[in-house]
Amino acid sequence: MTGGSAPLIRLDPRPTPRVRTAGPDGRWGRSETLGWGPPSAVEAVPGAALRVDGGTATRPRPGGLRPHDQRARESYRVDPERTDPHGTVPPVPDGPAPRSNGTGRHRATPAHRRSGGAPFPGLGPPVHRRRRLPPGAAPPLGRVLVTAPGPQRHRPGGIAGIEWRVRDLLAVLGTFLLVHRPTAGLVRRFSRVPGAPLTAVLYGTRPFAGALPGRRPSPVFVGSTLLLVAAAVFLRGFHQDTAYEMFMDEVQYADVANSFTRGDGPQLFHAPFFLHPPLAFLYFSRFISAPQASMTVEFVLSLRPAVLLFAAANTALVVACARRVTPRWAALVAGAFYALDPFVIRFDSRLMLEAPMLFGVLAGLLLLLLAAEAPTGRRRWVLLVAGGLLWGLAITTKTNAGLVTGLPLLIMMVCSWGLRRREAVTVFACEIGFYLCYVLWTLVTGRFLGWADQTLGGVARAIGLVKETGFNSANSPSFTSRIAANLTLTGTSYALIASASVFAAFLVLLSWRSLRLRGEPGDRFADPRDLGGRVRAPGENALGVLACWVAGVVGAIVYTFGLGEVEEQTFYLLAVPLSVVAGLVVTRIARARRWVATAGLAAVALVLVASVAIWWNIRSQTDDTYRDFSAWLFTTVDPKTTHIALGEHTAQFVMPGYGVFPFHDVEDARRSNSRYGVVSTQLSELGLADLTPATIAELDRRYPVVFVAHGRTAGDLKVYDFSRPLDGSAPIGSGPQG
Repeated sequence: MTGGSAPLIRLDPRPTPRVRTAGPDGRWGRSETLGWGPPSAVEAVPGAALRVDGGTATRPRPGGLRPHDQRARESYRVDPERTDPHGTVPPVPDGPAPRSNGTGRHRATPAHRRSGGAPFPGLGPPVHRRRRLPPGAAPPLGRVLVTAPGPQRHRPGGIAGIEWRVRDLLAVLGTFLLVHRPTAGLVRRFSRVPGAPLTAVLYGTRPFAGALPGRRPSPVFVGSTLLLVAAAVFLRGFHQDTAYEMFMDEVQYADVANSFTRGDGPQLFHAPFFLHPPLAFLYFSRFISAPQASMTVEFVLSLRPAVLLFAAANTALVVACARRVTPRWAALVAGAFYALDPFVIRFDSRLMLEAPMLFGVLAGLLLLLLAAEAPTGRRRWVLLVAGGLLWGLAITTKTNAGLVTGLPLLIMMVCSWGLRRREAVTVFACEIGFYLCYVLWTLVTGRFLGWADQTLGGVARAIGLVKETGFNSANSPSFTSRIAANLTLTGTSYALIASASVFAAFLVLLSWRSLRLRGEPGDRFADPRDLGGRVRAPGENALGVLACWVAGVVGAIVYTFGLGEVEEQTFYLLAVPLSVVAGLVVTRIARARRWVATAGLAAVALVLVASVAIWWNIRSQTDDTYRDFSAWLFTTVDPKTTHIALGEHTAQFVMPGYGVFPFHDVEDARRSNSRYGVVSTQLSELGLADLTPATIAELDRRYPVVFVAHGRTAGDLKVYDFSRPLDGSAPIGSGPQG
């Protein structure tokens, strides 16, 4: 300090403050500890700056400085010109020193500042500005800065304690990224600005280009979306009955839908069926003109067009969800990824439950995105309730939807991310309430025990307590082997899932500090952890909801893959949400450096073109071995006089009237007196059939093949005639069949 300037002291009313004094050279001197003992020459008055001699402090105005430097030098002190009318300093009030409400760089505004009052009578509100000097700016000469470590928060238990642990885990992951040199610069690129908008991850300093509330979409964008919807329907409907082999689940779903047409309720081959809820089967039953006595290949394949409506709706919903936070062209790219994805097309072209289930998930997500940007009032709550009911519709279509809706809502309720806790609880209550209506129906109709038995069994399979099927079961093929085998058929889908998953993790790790909400929409947040006390930017709430939803989806699939019963259709729950994330990816790529943007967008175009090539390769070939087998069987084999041994599991559902028996080896056929044996080479190689490839090789040596059909899925579907052995052994099935 110098003798010509009175030292100004800013006392932080917290334990063990430290005093740093600015010297004549403009640099901060060595810090010294200042106790909270009785005031001597310097009175410890919070919120006031005092002169050492006890007089009224003056506020020197530095002259000859640029406005920016002048504002910077004035920002590190409390206005000293706050004294009582008599020119003296008021005494220190009794009691402990007040404590700050927050820690870190941004501290909470005191209660007197928010209410407009003063901390002590006669003193006006203190003037707080920035906490850190800009680069190159010297501290004000002769000032004394008092700093102190922030108080340690008490970490509560229960749900709030879980929230702290989640935040600590994310902090550890963020620290790893900061010390990992290849990603440190990328992370600091978005985290160097405190309180930056969440949309800066996508747009940087550019203005938000997503859809704003109250603006109607342009006719060109609407027309482009409709063209994309028509293209999606054409891509799935072209040669729909011959492009993909009949799947065993399709036969079962067709039979349940047929039971609703008969008026028997949910039944699978005349037995109660509650493994999946009934809504999708009710919809499929509308496409059955008359009840069928038994299942046939032609009947099952005739129901496949029923799924095309959901393919069209889901394409439009992917575009609409992506449009809330991305430009128009990026939203259309996201819709193109969904429309052309080979993995998604394979399920959308079959009589499966995934497309109807994702319709409810995407429709509910769109309403939640609209609610996030809506002001407080009736419209916001109506959108939240409607979104929860649509997510309830999704889990009443297939309960697996609870993975991609329940976990995101759980994150929102625990961490208050995306939506406020009471809003997330409302959405969750509406979702569960919709499903409970189905449970109530089973109770009223006397089907509750059957529902409880099968549903609890399905839940046990979903959480990994029971692993009967899927890649984690005992006799299934390995996941990596199936990836390698399907690389030429769904390689672009793998590329989308891998890149979009990495970007989703990147988005959550960079934005998790900005996801938490407090107060009411549109208010300035009093807590400094909420974006530095600023109002959220346009599109920021919607992007927060989307980021939280994607985090829950990825987390649910990771859990299922590691501990649950994971099947191929499980990744459909990941592929469709990541189509929405693809819009965020291309938006981020487009604002990178020119050569990076050019290379990235070229790679995106290459993936889309490769998807078209894969689609044409699949659709230009036939994969319908069971249709050919069914036609041969009904014209050649008499069902009343012939037994058939089956070495696979699908044909039994489309052979009405025939006596069928399990087939593991020749002795099984001899015990059942079966004349014919049916095997699939591809399913046997994958471990999905009862026969091993070695047994099939033995059959080739000993018995003639009377029928063979080749397909991409089943390989060679062969029928052996056991009544005419080639090795001179005793014939099988030549006697009375009965």
